[in-house]
Amino acid sequence: MIQVGASSGSESRKVGKQAAQRASERLSGEAEWALAFSGGRHTPEEVLQGFRDVLGNIPIVGGSSVGTISNGQLGYSGFEAALAVFSRDLPTPVLLCEADLEKGELELGRRLGERLGAVASPGATILLFYDSIASFPPPVLHVGSRLLDGIYEALGTSELRIIGGGTLGDLGMQSSWVFAMETARRHAVAAVVLPTAFTSETAVLHGCSPAGPFLEVTRSDGAVLHELNGKPALSVIRETLGGTLPEPLSLAITLGEKHGDPYAPYDESLYVNRLVMGADEASGTITLFEADFSEGSRVQLMSRNNQMMIESVQRGASKLVQGADESSNQLMLYIDCAGRTGGFCGAEQEEAQEVRNAVGERVPLLGAYSGVEIAPFLGRSRPLDWTGVLTRISVTEK
Repeated sequence: MIQVGASSGSESRKVGKQAAQRASERLSGEAEWALAFSGGRHTPEEVLQGFRDVLGNIPIVGGSSVGTISNGQLGYSGFEAALAVFSRDLPTPVLLCEADLEKGELELGRRLGERLGAVASPGATILLFYDSIASFPPPVLHVGSRLLDGIYEALGTSELRIIGGGTLGDLGMQSSWVFAMETARRHAVAAVVLPTAFTSETAVLHGCSPAGPFLEVTRSDGAVLHELNGKPALSVIRETLGGTLPEPLSLAITLGEKHGDPYAPYDESLYVNRLVMGADEASGTITLFEADFSEGSRVQLMSRNNQMMIESVQRGASKLVQGADESSNQLMLYIDCAGRTGGFCGAEQEEAQEVRNAVGERVPLLGAYSGVEIAPFLGRSRPLDWTGVLTRISVTEK
């Protein structure tokens, strides 16, 4: 059985305890492990102790979040906490942790990939969460694409379904942490290898549309794009947008890379979009949230539209929920970009509320506002931006 509980308030331990009580009240049997998220204004060790006051010394995976989403609660004040509790009558997963992410995402990914390859069955679902913030100020991010590249390099296969995200404690990108079984850790990655009795189906939701022609990245340095089509990147973006730059740039556009046939009709599911983290007028550069657009990549400016975002969520969530059977052995997991909150992007309605509307009380729902989202996309899992990743996890056998 899987059950979800949530709470909100300024007292970290009390909030953790209330959330755990609300989940355990509906749980049949004892708790085996939990997937948990806590707002960044909480003290992680205290909220973790609150969970354990009720659930005992079970392993807990997850981490910080700008806010949480559940059947009964949606908020991003930073004082929320929510968790999904998995009972002992379900097949037991393998839980892994790797630290020292600040020493290199690629190398840590290789170490984790070797461990995943040793314990995961082909086609298994992996829940993976990593600390997004490398340092502050200014905010410097751990690069999720390098982490995933290292994992797949060591695995030698793309058969594993990796779903999760980069944890984030606040919209100012000043803090984050990971719940790594026994404690909260910085610069760490935690993974849950679900047994083959668990299946998953995922919808990737964004609602961005092309706002210009294909552009070639002609000079880049990691996440910093220096040139597009041989010109300063910022000047090309300004020209494409008609001579002016919206303020802030990150709220108006993303950069998208279309996969498959470049001339196929528009389909949001073919695009990997990258948020613009910053722009430098003096150098003409832009900085993206990820470092996977390199020289030779063909990208497009993508218009970020709130109404399209809402419609995308309504379509995707309704379709995925249709496959749910109101079983207590199912979980709807929503990893949602923190930039999609109404308070940040200015949307009149919360797109996560549309997920809650679609799910209702049919299946337990757990969600977190993240820095980066990870989902299977065109043959392997990838880090995504400005995306809602909704996954239905089902236990097909015990």
